[in-house]
Amino acid sequence: MSQSPNFQVLFNEEEAKLLDEQTIRERKISGTLLMGFAAISIFQTWEEVFRSAKKITILCGSGNNGGDGYALAQFLKAEGLPVEIYSKEGNFSEETKYYKNLTEQLKIPNFPLEKFKENHINSREVLVDSLLGTGFKGPLSGEISKAVAEIRSAKERLKDSLLILSIDAVSGYSPDEKIPFAADILADIGSPKIKNVFYPLSKDRKSFHPIGFLRQQFQTSKYLLARVNKEELASKLSREKDSHKYKNGSAVFIGGSEGMSGAILSSALAFQELGGGISQILTPSANTLTKVLKKDPSFMVSALESSKKISDYPFLKKASVVCVGPGLASSDLPQFSFSKETILIFDAGALKYLDEKHLGPRTILTPHLGEWSFITGKKYQSQYSALEDANIWAKEKGTYLLLKGPVSILFTPEGNSYFWEFQEPKLAVMGTGDLLVGILTFFLSKGEDIVESVRLSQSVLLYCAELCKGYPTAGRIRKKIRTLIESYGF
Repeated sequence: MSQSPNFQVLFNEEEAKLLDEQTIRERKISGTLLMGFAAISIFQTWEEVFRSAKKITILCGSGNNGGDGYALAQFLKAEGLPVEIYSKEGNFSEETKYYKNLTEQLKIPNFPLEKFKENHINSREVLVDSLLGTGFKGPLSGEISKAVAEIRSAKERLKDSLLILSIDAVSGYSPDEKIPFAADILADIGSPKIKNVFYPLSKDRKSFHPIGFLRQQFQTSKYLLARVNKEELASKLSREKDSHKYKNGSAVFIGGSEGMSGAILSSALAFQELGGGISQILTPSANTLTKVLKKDPSFMVSALESSKKISDYPFLKKASVVCVGPGLASSDLPQFSFSKETILIFDAGALKYLDEKHLGPRTILTPHLGEWSFITGKKYQSQYSALEDANIWAKEKGTYLLLKGPVSILFTPEGNSYFWEFQEPKLAVMGTGDLLVGILTFFLSKGEDIVESVRLSQSVLLYCAELCKGYPTAGRIRKKIRTLIESYGF
């Protein structure tokens, strides 16, 4: 896949190591120089943080991650900033030795890591974690484990008055386990790494430092989805003067079983408020029928009856997208055979639609982790632990799978994975999944491909959440669609 501004390549630990080696070999750039590049880049990005600190304490491991810490320490000292180091002993690489020797020549205070205690840190200080890289596997032990415990205690005591910056990885962090301590800044070096995508920090507290790695030339099947800017979104939401309802998107929403009318309404209203041209709701519940018409009499809504065939619903053949599942009980699933030309979205109650006739390159499933565990029959600790199985499943079934969560991941029939890394706590409420599939239905019905539709949909949902104060309900988030359109002239 050619590089696009909408997608940035992403690496696992093994690929990141190979990329490092490839850059040194092919560009004849030494590891020592790369460490220096990293130190300068981190300082320039977070200069205000360093200059406002009363003191900067750097904890250095014995590996190359520790070398990045030593390189940063000598640079901070050269800038006249108060810095001290706690060092783990071990077999140092030549690059790490070089910067460690520089810190000694500059007479930067250096203490054994085993002497580090949480009471050595005070308010308005910066603690730099340079102990372990993303390649570390296994439980923490020895002095590293003790140092991580001291970092955690210092953060719990000082809270926001202590700022912790982790270089390349939060030491000891795995998405499948409890967070070792709360870092405030995560500086990714050389290549964006999958583990760091899952660390729960807002995007503006994560920084990426390229330092000259040949990442665009490296063959990978993993990508970060870039957020859509407002100008691009405005062009996607605009209507041509001679447009008609079918040109602005046509869709059918199937769901809203008894007691779950809110879900189907959220999806259908999100579609309409974005400017969807024409849609129909099919529901097995008489109460949902009444509530839909009470909400908006202009809705096209019909009763979904198990005895009827797809031919009994003429609009199903005309609609470009059919979204099945919002608020749908599995017992109410219609036994339809959809047209191969129709784009299908299967959400929530429709996730039992797994037979081959429904899956393919025009179908996208949208489960959260619990629903994905139901599909596979396996228990997953996190999205991270589900990555390999989900990727294989989507490829084998030849279909799209959007695994929803704090980090959402789209798996494709070609074996690619697209990560949405913008973690927004405001979206961690009931009903946002229904909004997402309604927004997704809109963009797919307008002719966008599935990958781009996911990027656009996640961006709209994020913009709407950010417009809300406090922690809003899904209904309040949906109502911001109109605000978004009006505020930015969409």
